[in-house]
Amino acid sequence: MLGVKKSKSREVRWMLTFADLITLLFCFFVYLSLFNKPQVDLKTGFIVNEITISALKDRLPDSTVSSLNSMKELFFENKEQFVQKLEKLIGQKQTSLYKMQILIESMATGKVEEASGVMNVVVLINEKVEEDLRIPLFFAGNARRGPVDPELCTSEGLTRDAVEIQEFDYVLGAEVAIIPEGKFETSFPLCVVNDKLYEDPEEILVQIGKLRGDVERGNFVTRSIMIQDDEPLPSVSFEINRRDLYKGISNITAQISPISGVKTEIPLKFKGTAKERKDFRFIDGATIMIYPYTEKGTVELEIIQDEVPLYATRTLVVEMDDDAIINAEVGRTAKQVNTIIGAQEMKDCSGINRFLRENKAFASFELNASKSRCILSLPSSFLFPSGGASISKQVVGQLSSFLNEIRNRYELEGDAIRVDGHTDDVPLSKKGKIKNNWELSTMRATNVATLMMEKVGFNPERIAISGYADTRPKTPYVKTDGERKSGKELREARNANRRVELIFTRPAKKERTRKFFPDPDAG
Repeated sequence: MLGVKKSKSREVRWMLTFADLITLLFCFFVYLSLFNKPQVDLKTGFIVNEITISALKDRLPDSTVSSLNSMKELFFENKEQFVQKLEKLIGQKQTSLYKMQILIESMATGKVEEASGVMNVVVLINEKVEEDLRIPLFFAGNARRGPVDPELCTSEGLTRDAVEIQEFDYVLGAEVAIIPEGKFETSFPLCVVNDKLYEDPEEILVQIGKLRGDVERGNFVTRSIMIQDDEPLPSVSFEINRRDLYKGISNITAQISPISGVKTEIPLKFKGTAKERKDFRFIDGATIMIYPYTEKGTVELEIIQDEVPLYATRTLVVEMDDDAIINAEVGRTAKQVNTIIGAQEMKDCSGINRFLRENKAFASFELNASKSRCILSLPSSFLFPSGGASISKQVVGQLSSFLNEIRNRYELEGDAIRVDGHTDDVPLSKKGKIKNNWELSTMRATNVATLMMEKVGFNPERIAISGYADTRPKTPYVKTDGERKSGKELREARNANRRVELIFTRPAKKERTRKFFPDPDAG
């Protein structure tokens, strides 16, 4: 009997303990329900993309993250639709464990077309409230916010096109949203200003502020809304279609129509007879920048003209690089034809030029004129045997006669004379008397200068000698595509580069520059 009583006693104690546990759990849930406040969220859509998956990789099981790939780029209007898809994909258990992390990382950015005029943003609460609930709102982002005016901005959009709001991107009807008693949602309008400017997308960040004591903010209290611009690309044109350029600084100006709200970049390309860094150069680069809300952009062009003779011309055609223009398209005038008109009086080489034209024996000689120099190029094939530095005996008489002719030319009177030797790029044989091309070019220049002084009578005080080996080729050894020449092309280049140049330089005091502009200091 005692044993039975003891058994019953244990059983009764266990039943009392279980009843106490049930009571405690019931009280605990009642307690939680008293403190489980209604939650307020902004209504948003959801989409899984690469950013979502990357953010979840180290926080969720690999199998769960991999399963999300089948949802990529699918847009869901609301949380319920998204959760239903998750449950089918990864199961209810994993959905209950991870849905909030996945939802937060999958919040979709809202979009509103500028032309649509308005976006009504919805605010949700998960339980009905017994009285009207006021929800403060805050706004940030790079979009320019205008005034709060419930009469100007309604759920239908702007009631009028007010001039004073054209400087803004959006205006508000209210900064407080009100969920009426017994309701689950409300909305407030964001009215978009269509400013007729081409602009980048602009962001509005909407956030729910601090709520009163009997409700709390939920998980989706911030929403990003992008204003999508709907204006076509503006066009850019050169301000001047054709003009003449003289020595000094000139501007190349492009204008945009209509004015844009973003920076426009217009890279330039050029062609013509003018050479960059010889006849002209762009001081700060060859790209015109037109900054936001401005009408024009300019680059400075320096006209050098050191090699452009008096009254001679060079053509400089400047074009917009159509494929590289940023934030605009080519307008009516995309090409500017410029004529660089020479302002420098050139060295007079006309006498030498005439003599060469009249004497076919010297047809292989080449003459070039610059601002202060006559450059006479004598081919090595005329002067020397292959690989040698001594002037061929059969041409000594011809060369002496020619040099005597030009020595007495009045336009060369008093000139300094430099004799430069040049070779091709073929190395010399190590078995020869001359060790390398430097020695060969210098010896050839020395022998020509010696003939000029000893046989023709040039003043030694005016002559200087230089050897450049193959370092200053007149004709390049590579093609325009960067590939090295070969065969006939290479032989022709080497032949042209083997030469001796006589450079006659006018003293500085004889230079004269044509003045196109009046002297500012002149009375």
